[in-house]
Amino acid sequence: MSFSSLSLSQPLLDAVREAGYQQPTPVQQKVIPLAINGEDIIASAETGTGKTAAFALSLLHQLQQADIGDSPRQLKVLVMTPTRELAIQIQQCFEQYGQFLPYVSLAIYGGASINPQRKTLARGVDVLIATPGRLFDIMGQYQLDLADVCHLVIDEADRMLDLGFVKDIEKVKRLVAFEHQTMMFSATYSQAVETLAKTMLRNPQVINVKQQATAGRITQQAYLLDKRRKAELLAECIGKYNWQQVMVFVSTKESADFLLSELSLDGINAAVFHGDKTQGARNRALEEFKTAKLRVLIATDLAARGLDIAALPRVINFELPEDNEDYVHRIGRTGRAGLSGEAISFFSEQEHAKLAEIEALIEQKIEVVIPKGYEPGAPMPARYRELSASKPKKTFKSHKTAKHNAAKKPRFGQDKQAKKPARQGKYAAKKG
Repeated sequence: MSFSSLSLSQPLLDAVREAGYQQPTPVQQKVIPLAINGEDIIASAETGTGKTAAFALSLLHQLQQADIGDSPRQLKVLVMTPTRELAIQIQQCFEQYGQFLPYVSLAIYGGASINPQRKTLARGVDVLIATPGRLFDIMGQYQLDLADVCHLVIDEADRMLDLGFVKDIEKVKRLVAFEHQTMMFSATYSQAVETLAKTMLRNPQVINVKQQATAGRITQQAYLLDKRRKAELLAECIGKYNWQQVMVFVSTKESADFLLSELSLDGINAAVFHGDKTQGARNRALEEFKTAKLRVLIATDLAARGLDIAALPRVINFELPEDNEDYVHRIGRTGRAGLSGEAISFFSEQEHAKLAEIEALIEQKIEVVIPKGYEPGAPMPARYRELSASKPKKTFKSHKTAKHNAAKKPRFGQDKQAKKPARQGKYAAKKG
């Protein structure tokens, strides 16, 4: 099947050709014909299968069909998404697919100045992609009106539910035009997603594209080793196999920062990508990773969904995810658009049960490998023992110094001359 057989307009077909797409993916084949006819849709398909193009192309087509010429620009399409990165990437898709059309799209999200977003909205946009928090900020402060929105998209619906946005979705649903189309897209089709769809959609078309990311496209392995040696193994693999682009997932921001310091000691160019970083820092890290200026991007599950990195060869689960479904979203960063990819998970003896839960979810056994030299109980190399010892030594020294300095602080009412910290003691000594 070709894109031209989906009844898309010629400007959209030209844009698709410019993007280098050869033929529609299964989810696009099923969604686009129904969407351009205005049907409500609930679609479940794994990450990397082309869901964004499915709804973006169909919505741009509908805008073009309803265009009546020189009418004032009105907000007609609202896409709600859970994360900033995903909002940015969806807007880029609308811009790419609509490059031969006159429509204006805008992404609004927290972590960035509200003023440029507000001013662009005031000039008029056709398509708005928004995270819930920033959407309601602008609605509350600047009276954004959604009454003309006739196409509502809830992207990553399962993640939206996980983050507690269901009330926000329901409120938006009440504020858009009475006659409107609603489409929901989700990587997983859970009971909660199904329940939400029943309450929000009218006679929806249900599309469930079951195309296991783990089958054929992504080679999966699990490396069993002492958890204290994970950083050592990762650095060794990067050097030994000359990995040039690796996305590494961790479960906490603290783990991300620790791993960054460990890789830096080995001279490996890396950056972290988590919620404590500013939007600008995250954008820079992502851009440097995409352009091969960074070899390693260390991310929390904040980045597990939405990030689209062309031809990413491999993903490393430095820690298994707390939520088993996040495993699917993590490894979905590789093996996208029909390309092959590699996913390697590091796990310890204590995590066998967790790995079994993931295997049950994906309905596939993951090959377990014990790396040579990392067998359980194997002695740690001298270099790693020194590196391991250096971390607590630094922590102990810092803690001791802090206690020492605290002990030197004068109590309330003591002479002001005694208030200088201990590190300045050499000056005090001269007074004696």
